[in-house]
Amino acid sequence: MSSFFTVPNSQRKRKRDDRAAAPGSKKRGVDAKTDGGRRTKDREESISGSDLDEDAAIDTAESGDESGSDSEDGETAADRRLKLAERYLGNIQEEVDEAGFDAADIDRDLIAERLKKDVDEFKGRTFRQIAAKLSIPTAPHSFFRSDTQSNTAIAVHPPFVYIVSKDKTLTKWELATPSVPGSTELNGDNDTSKRPPRPQRKKPKRVKSARGMRKVGESDEDQGHTGSIISVAVSPSGKFVATGGTDNKLIIWDAETLTPSKTFLQHRDSVCSLSFARHISAMSSGEQLFSGSYDRTIKTWSISGAGHAYVETLFGHQDHVTGVAAMTIDECVSVGARDRTARLWKVVDETQLVFRGGASRNAPYHENNIDCIAPLPPTHFVTGSDSGSLCLWSVHKKKPLYTVRLAHGLDPIPPLDVLSPEVDEATAAHNARHMRPMPRWITALATLPGTDVVLSGSWDGFIRAWRVSEDKKTLIALGPIGAGLPGTVTPPDTPSQQLKQTLALDATPAADEKEPEPLIKGVINDIAVFERRPESDMPGAESKKSETEHEPRGLSIVAAVGKEHRLARWKCFTNNFHEGPTSGGRNCAVVFEVPFATNDTVKADV
Repeated sequence: MSSFFTVPNSQRKRKRDDRAAAPGSKKRGVDAKTDGGRRTKDREESISGSDLDEDAAIDTAESGDESGSDSEDGETAADRRLKLAERYLGNIQEEVDEAGFDAADIDRDLIAERLKKDVDEFKGRTFRQIAAKLSIPTAPHSFFRSDTQSNTAIAVHPPFVYIVSKDKTLTKWELATPSVPGSTELNGDNDTSKRPPRPQRKKPKRVKSARGMRKVGESDEDQGHTGSIISVAVSPSGKFVATGGTDNKLIIWDAETLTPSKTFLQHRDSVCSLSFARHISAMSSGEQLFSGSYDRTIKTWSISGAGHAYVETLFGHQDHVTGVAAMTIDECVSVGARDRTARLWKVVDETQLVFRGGASRNAPYHENNIDCIAPLPPTHFVTGSDSGSLCLWSVHKKKPLYTVRLAHGLDPIPPLDVLSPEVDEATAAHNARHMRPMPRWITALATLPGTDVVLSGSWDGFIRAWRVSEDKKTLIALGPIGAGLPGTVTPPDTPSQQLKQTLALDATPAADEKEPEPLIKGVINDIAVFERRPESDMPGAESKKSETEHEPRGLSIVAAVGKEHRLARWKCFTNNFHEGPTSGGRNCAVVFEVPFATNDTVKADV
């Protein structure tokens, strides 16, 4: 029986034949393979051999040169490389001597560095401590006014100031550049005359004004406000000015000519607060504007040269939105008066964070309204209330980080003949026995983003400066601006000395002493501040050392003052019955030029 292991002879013979023929075929395959392999090997050897020959030739040449040079001059390859480097540096030095430095490249580097600093400040990466370096008590000031009623709001785009008032007037002013000791720019550099230099202008110059309704354009349509203007803001580019009034109108003006270009009627009540974002929004192609109104809403707008458009409405407040301020791009903070809340709005995310105000139970005075707000981007802001409290907030905490109570002191009690109609003094005193001094409200707030400077105003006669601590958790009093205490020759050096100076101004005078004369008579309705920098620090400016040394550096603070509160007649100096220096008031504006204490400190900081 055949099996797998038993093979028939016929097949075995055939297999032997196949096996016999196999060596030949295998040999042929081996020969072919061997030939192909030999050819491939020869080719590789030829290629590698050529490379090796070239490398060997190069090495031989180099070694020959080196050996020759070493044997002739005694210098090595390292010495030759050093010679070549010295020759290259010599050629570079000759080119620099002939052509000089490229000023354009240097300017571009300076501009790039300046822009990087601005971006870092905007995003909160840098926080400059400059408040303690300012000469606050000795700051010079200048009053200016026009024939208007109470000034309600102010906006600044250097060197221009825009002021609005209750008699429907928008006025444009040009600030004067403060004089600097040692400057030779008064009569010009090439002035060889012996005449004395012209006195430099100190007060702002009135440029343009617009009042009430007027006909604009070819259609002769009446445009303008029909009610009191109570808010104003200027765009970061300086091309547009926005105003809001009690007539429910939001008007966009051309900053150059003060002609109205667009009127919005989307708000259903008074537009009492406006604020431009410092950069162009990602949601629109124009500059972003926030508006707060008595209708309890906040609206966003896109303002550009191609056209102005309404964007979105934000709902949430339970009372009048009396203050709104832009934090960063597409973010703003607001306060809602009697709802005693501050809110952070994130427009892109369509979310809001609510911060509850109101004084604690141990507070001497109850907080009814939060009327003012100022930003400290990107995570902090400051609010002011009718209880005289100044609060520092963080977006990461729902309660204030720090509170300054009675920041502007207390109002004195009016005379008995005013409080009671009784002729008898004893009866009048009995009727007024429960009266006590009331706190002065915080009527205006301003901050300088990227720094630790905070400014507040009321009707005590002074703008008060505050410093945010380095850890951004406390507020330190720096004293009134331009107070100029008698006997004070130099500004205080430490915050403790400055605090003592502030307390000295707030102290109740003795019977034989007179009450200190207030510097500003009236209600400070709004404050604007900007930093004066030399033109050489601005983008695109040429750097000139001789001019940079005499350029003014410091802060410029402008305040709008009126006889009445900007929103109503809650505080009215025309009906103020107090006698003495605190009586009366003025409808005006005041500008303070606050210099740095020393130039060395400023140069080290900037």
